[in-house]
Amino acid sequence: MNINGIKVLVTRPAHQAEHLCQLIAEKGGQPIRLPVIEIVEIDDKSALLECRNQESLDIAIFISANAVEKTLPTLQPRQVIAVGKRTAQTLKAWGITALCPPPPFNSEALLSMPQMQSVTGKKIVIFRGEGGRELLADTLRERGASVKYVQVYRRVQPPTPAWIANTQIDIIIVTSQEGLRNLFAMLDGQSWLRHTPLVVMSERIRAEAERLGVDAPVVVASEASDEGLLEGVSKINQYF
Repeated sequence: MNINGIKVLVTRPAHQAEHLCQLIAEKGGQPIRLPVIEIVEIDDKSALLECRNQESLDIAIFISANAVEKTLPTLQPRQVIAVGKRTAQTLKAWGITALCPPPPFNSEALLSMPQMQSVTGKKIVIFRGEGGRELLADTLRERGASVKYVQVYRRVQPPTPAWIANTQIDIIIVTSQEGLRNLFAMLDGQSWLRHTPLVVMSERIRAEAERLGVDAPVVVASEASDEGLLEGVSKINQYF
């Protein structure tokens, strides 16, 4: 894999971009950081505080590494499932071993896990940020579980730095639909955005890119991980 000299715009939140940027640099690329989402505290933490009674939880599911960081200072659950590898690694840093679904590390993969099949009567809490898909909770409820969402952070759009208007970009990495919409809002009026190849985390993001008018190649990562995104950058590099 060689991406020598390729300038890659990394749009992940600032505190989560370092590992991906290191991978890009190790392969000869030039990572350019432009966070399009900022993770901030929520005002109402009452739902999280109510979960301190660990005996009432059968399974705790963490949607993201952010959910781990915003939850574990308050809560130390016993039975844990992480949606993705990065989330599982963050839990491990807190001394917690989590089960993790197979690639592509999404809700559908999590729902296919053996542990998610016989959940009748089980109490499950899903820790996440404000908003998001309802597939996971809806499906688990259909399977007989009692499911509760606990929102432990929210996402906001950061201001646009002036330097981005004069920066050449070869490839853009986007990891969520909200991040893609924020990127277009932040760079409104800059026509190069629609003509720059994208590496995205899912088919849903690819469809959103098409809706927003992107006419450049859009590659979906083989798995929802930094390594999968890097592989996608390499594939797009073949177009150059």
